[in-house]
Amino acid sequence: MKHLTWVICFLCLLAGQVSAQTNAQTTVQTSSVTTNNDSEKEAVLNVIKQTFKAMLTSDTVLLKSCFAPSAIMQVVQNQKDSVIVRTSRAADFIANIGKQQPGSLDERSFDEIIYIDREIATAWAPYTFHRNGVFSHKGIDSFQFVKLKDGWKIQYLIYNMYQ
Repeated sequence: MKHLTWVICFLCLLAGQVSAQTNAQTTVQTSSVTTNNDSEKEAVLNVIKQTFKAMLTSDTVLLKSCFAPSAIMQVVQNQKDSVIVRTSRAADFIANIGKQQPGSLDERSFDEIIYIDREIATAWAPYTFHRNGVFSHKGIDSFQFVKLKDGWKIQYLIYNMYQ
């Protein structure tokens, strides 16, 4: 009888462990499906498009709405035989855009790759940049987004520039 009790206890323990593993796997799968779906990716992509629209139209109100309050930006440039990384606040970038003539700055991204996990997202976006209708440079924008109460916002942007 003692052995039968031990066998039943062991089977109950094993069944509980299998159930817990199955629930954990289901939770992970559900999380991936609900947070990395097409509508969320479209929402992130829309922030990128709104950022470039704001730059093109020199609309600082729209541009500010694309960034998180403490957002930072970095540009990576090759100068002579070294790589330089310059850091700036998004607020300074927004102020600078406000000083530009509408239509003078035209950045266009393509083939964006977006990954999302819950409240953070990453976007890799090749781009071309035109100043006053003339090609200036191209590069990669690497965005880090955070989902705040009012939607996806750019928290961090690092990009490079080359001909």
